[in-house]
Amino acid sequence: MRLQEMNEKDKQDIQTALLKEALAISNEKSNSLIEQQNKLIKEIRSDIAATEFTLTRTTDKAVRAMREETEKTEKLNASIAAQVRKAVSTSANELKAEILSSVDEALSKTREEMRKTEKEIEKQREDMHKEGGFRKFFFWIAPILLLAQTVVLIISML
Repeated sequence: MRLQEMNEKDKQDIQTALLKEALAISNEKSNSLIEQQNKLIKEIRSDIAATEFTLTRTTDKAVRAMREETEKTEKLNASIAAQVRKAVSTSANELKAEILSSVDEALSKTREEMRKTEKEIEKQREDMHKEGGFRKFFFWIAPILLLAQTVVLIISML
């Protein structure tokens, strides 16, 4: 039995030694895998940081470009608005000038017509004044001529 016990003990010792050796090999492989995993994690973190940096730069560039385009658009809109205001103002001023010109033209025509009418009225006054003078003359001369005619008839009858 002793032999059997020794055999069992040797067997256990061998198993223990094999388990220790297997554990050592497994531990070594695990450590190697952990190292590889840590290297991969480090590389991935580095790649992520580089990608993040690149994305940040790209985003910043895009934001700057968008702001520049927005500013350009705002400047263009302001320029267009100024040109429209200028065109409207010019059109309004031209329209105002045209209206004033038309009004001035109408006023000068009206003044000219008023002057003509005034001259005609003055001429008619003069004509009426002359006619009135002739009427007064004939009004006073008619009785005198009648008297002279009567005197001449009386004389010629005698």
